[in-house]
Amino acid sequence: MNGETPLRRVVVIYRVLGLLAVLLLSAASCVPKQGVARPFELDAWAVYYDADRGLAELREHGALFDRVSLFAYELDSDGTPTPAPNMEGMIVPFLRLAAEKRFEPWVTVVNDVRYGLDSVVAKDSAVIRGLIVDPVRRSAHARDLAARVSGDGFHGLHLDYERVPESYTRHYHDFVRDLSEELQQRGLGLELVIEPVNGPLQVLSDARVTVMAYDLFGTHSGPGPRSTPTFVSQLGSRADLDSDSAAAVAIAVGGFAWDPDGDVRPLDWSAGHQLAAHAPSQARSRVDQVPNARLGDGTEIWLEDVESLVSKWEAAWTVGFRRLAIWRLGGNDSTLFDMIRELRQGSDSR
Repeated sequence: MNGETPLRRVVVIYRVLGLLAVLLLSAASCVPKQGVARPFELDAWAVYYDADRGLAELREHGALFDRVSLFAYELDSDGTPTPAPNMEGMIVPFLRLAAEKRFEPWVTVVNDVRYGLDSVVAKDSAVIRGLIVDPVRRSAHARDLAARVSGDGFHGLHLDYERVPESYTRHYHDFVRDLSEELQQRGLGLELVIEPVNGPLQVLSDARVTVMAYDLFGTHSGPGPRSTPTFVSQLGSRADLDSDSAAAVAIAVGGFAWDPDGDVRPLDWSAGHQLAAHAPSQARSRVDQVPNARLGDGTEIWLEDVESLVSKWEAAWTVGFRRLAIWRLGGNDSTLFDMIRELRQGSDSR
């Protein structure tokens, strides 16, 4: 899910359409409403690299979510899906919590390819191309994935294959069709995770989609907001928002810190708030509506808070998204979950 977007292309879009989007959002904000619109569905991810904290948050707040996806299956050098480190130990407690808290347990597969304990290629498009171009390998990969999801006890699969060249769109569509059929035969669901800018779209299947609405700025760039309401409002073209499937928008609740030496590190929700609370300089962009701060050593941080997240969900709702997914559990506090609780109690319409 930590997709990387080409900064130059995104920023150009962001600047050109920014004024129009802001005007639209301003107009929408003037409409009388009974609170924030309630998502048709609220989802989240729990990740293998923050297992303890993610499971702890599910124990306390899991009932807030309709569906939670465990992140993630990786691929080996042959393309065989296999649990990422620490994930296998999460499966049993995760499924128990799903039954107890009554959320639907899903799993995500990502094209991170592990060549050894300490050797991983993130978002390896080369392996994916090899798996989906050849019809025999494509069918075998679809069967392997469906069998793994079924055998581990999950109810459905998020397909998070990123950086697939658009020239391979036809092969990707064929693979999704095969995978959908294999999962349906086992009574399992499929949802596609769509990058905010690049990569093929899926319009030839009944599979629903979740559009990643983050990483406008991040480890691949200089300081800036991970996403903005303007950026989110431009993502409607990445999904069929007129279909009955009701596309989801995935919003990240963490931020990043850029230190004076150029190092960039991710910040979870709580870490960002703790740093900002002691920062000598704090601000909120009027256009972006995203908080930021500068620490005493010159480190610049961009984070999220209730106001920024609600503004992004309102932008998503305005353009037609009806489901909300939270990236991710782990490192959050009661403030975030209070906001999610209020969203669940929001208005049916505006």
